[in-house]
Amino acid sequence: RRHRACTMTMTMASSTSTNNGSGNNNNQQPPSTMRIHLHSELSSSHSSHGISHEDYAQYAGYCTRRLSRLRHGKPVKKELLHCRQYKNALSTKKEEDGGGAGGGVSKAKHAYRAIDMTNLPSEVLGMHVNYFWEPLYCAERCWAASMAVKAEYGNDSSNGGGGGGLLGSEPKKEWSPGKIRAHSIKRLRKAAKFATLLETLTACTKKAPSAQEGAEGAEKPNGEEETAAPPVDEHTQMEAKAYASWMRGNLALEQNQWQTACNEYQMALTLCESLASNSNVSSGGDDEAKDNGNAMQQLELLDFFTTRGQNVIAPLLRYCHYELQEKGMSPTEKISFLQSSSSVTDNNNNNTTHNDPLQSKLQSLKVQTLQSQATSGSSMSEIVFRENTIAVETKELRMALLKIQDLKGDWEEDKNGNTNNNNASDAKFMALLSGHDDAISLTNQELKLLATLKSGPAVNAKKFQLVNIVGYAKFKKLKLVMGRNEDLAKGIVRRNRKKGMTLKHFEEVAHLYDALLQDARVVASLPGGGSAEDYFEGGNTSSASAVEDEFLLEANATILRLRSLRCYYLAKMHASPLVHKYPEAVALLDQAESLAQEASEEIGACDEMEGGDEMLEHLESVLEEMRGEKCRVLAVSYLNKNTSSAASGKCLLERLYDYGIPSASAPLSHVPPKLEPMACKPSFFDVALNYVSDYPVDELEKALGEHGDGASSASTGFLGWFRR
Repeated sequence: RRHRACTMTMTMASSTSTNNGSGNNNNQQPPSTMRIHLHSELSSSHSSHGISHEDYAQYAGYCTRRLSRLRHGKPVKKELLHCRQYKNALSTKKEEDGGGAGGGVSKAKHAYRAIDMTNLPSEVLGMHVNYFWEPLYCAERCWAASMAVKAEYGNDSSNGGGGGGLLGSEPKKEWSPGKIRAHSIKRLRKAAKFATLLETLTACTKKAPSAQEGAEGAEKPNGEEETAAPPVDEHTQMEAKAYASWMRGNLALEQNQWQTACNEYQMALTLCESLASNSNVSSGGDDEAKDNGNAMQQLELLDFFTTRGQNVIAPLLRYCHYELQEKGMSPTEKISFLQSSSSVTDNNNNNTTHNDPLQSKLQSLKVQTLQSQATSGSSMSEIVFRENTIAVETKELRMALLKIQDLKGDWEEDKNGNTNNNNASDAKFMALLSGHDDAISLTNQELKLLATLKSGPAVNAKKFQLVNIVGYAKFKKLKLVMGRNEDLAKGIVRRNRKKGMTLKHFEEVAHLYDALLQDARVVASLPGGGSAEDYFEGGNTSSASAVEDEFLLEANATILRLRSLRCYYLAKMHASPLVHKYPEAVALLDQAESLAQEASEEIGACDEMEGGDEMLEHLESVLEEMRGEKCRVLAVSYLNKNTSSAASGKCLLERLYDYGIPSASAPLSHVPPKLEPMACKPSFFDVALNYVSDYPVDELEKALGEHGDGASSASTGFLGWFRR
């Protein structure tokens, strides 16, 4: 694993470069340029060592082990190891006060030696890729340590764990939030320093001094110095600059320096876009196989840099823009700005950790807005359910109802605007149902507290108020579920109308309408309506469901409509070719038609029913389909009854007076004709008896004797069988 760097994606301009780096390299010509895919390597390391599930401590440990392997490579350990044994190496840091060559006064072999990678000339840096991996993984280790500190503090803030982890030997409970933030910023500052060093090394143009110039000590005219070509190509330089800008932006973001963070993130985003556009142009090669490999690699890089720019850097840039504009914005404008900026990576689960600042700020602003509205009582202070205006007195209930309203707006916006992202829409729909469950749970808790009190006018009025709130929340939840299930049923019918629906499709639609019918019956039995006196009359709280009002009429009309549709699709199931229960299908169609007519009358009687006109139009179209389906089923049933004679096996000549339709092809006549019994007179048998003689026993015995003796004599002996 010491030379694992050789497995990295690296292309050399010179085909004579060495990969193992062993031996004496003084007489070898270094490669002119090399390409190192920094971000591809980091992406592979992140996905394999804990970053995908936010285990930053594991990744920091991996970086430490990787750095040890990189520094101990035989071609580079003289320049990368911090041992005084290599004090005469080019990377040794030169002290200005003349106190020694990089380090303390100790003369031990393994004493510490300070190194400065910027002292290495371009020719030396171009000899091996480890000179660039070393500062890159130093920066990654510091960044992972900073993120691990924040993650440990956030996850352990409630239990105050004992071990220090990456925070040192001190128990975590003794660390204040300020100290943890200072430690995180310190690690990020070191990460930015190493990232800047990587950027400097990729653009290094320092030329190694020759032996003659060192001996003569000649100086160049006008103070000019000779420059060498950079050790890596322009693509690698752009990647290093993008990485360094991103790391400096992280440091500025943690220090709340929004303008600096905006500038750095904008630079990183621009470089990623440039890298993506450059990767779209495939490089030339000597043979066709190389060209195909390069083209596939360029396409992969195009997708990688595009995804990194849009899903990692762009959200952070928008968050910094928001912080710069925050002072002059109202809370509503802040939420709308964050909502427009947060449509980043709902589908990408690998990069959600980078969007935490934007999403957490949006959620906190929403919670603050809901709390202010619930406290002021300006919104959701009262609701209307079953012709009763119910006051919502508690702050918790108002906040729960406001949260439902907010979640519903988000779900409807996502449903109408983003039809391709079904996962996000389903998640928001489930969150909306959970919001209704929370409101129901809060109301039931208050009802339990009131159940212990003695009945009275004030207590009964409060109970009636809470019962109506429970009915309101359940009705809104059931209405959402019913609307979604009916949309699914109509979608199945619409998608398969042209191809033809099968028995499986009929079963799915019938199952959905069965669930809809159950929910509609629950809606009809919801509590509420009437008055408090009617509800508690005679101590029977179940009498509230018997209050006849517009709500109950609409619920009964919905039940009739759903029963009609369920009977219709059950009839189509029975009439399918695989089931062919036609009498049952005809009975179900008659029932469905009568229910549909009754439902049309009930819906027409409801003046304020939501979506009543659309329901009537749908029922009329379904009624026409029912009549046509009934005629078809009757015809098939009649034909099925008259196919019994065709199954008897008679030919057409035998069925001249049978008008049934055969189910299969029948022959014109039987060839040869079948034997048939005939009726004869007894005198015919007397005449036939005159022609019957005695049985010739003697002649038969003689013939058998002759043939029997010949067969027995021929079969005797060893070769008797062959003589036959």
